Amino acid sequence: MMTLTIPDELEMSLSIAAQNKHMTPLDFVIGLLKKNLEQQSIQDDTDALLIHEQLMEQYAETFEKLAQ
Repeated sequence: MMTLTIPDELEMSLSIAAQNKHMTPLDFVIGLLKKNLEQQSIQDDTDALLIHEQLMEQYAETFEKLAQ
């Protein structure tokens, strides 16, 4: 379990946003955190695939040069 201290200037905004979504502030914040973590995971996967693609292209070019 983790304890999160929210600055006073954000607390009111979070409470209002949660009310607009018919949620408790806690559920709203947890939802925001989950969404952010999922997006981060997707970005990490995308970055890994891009690096893999770049390496495969470099290997292909190197092997092509060696074959000549």
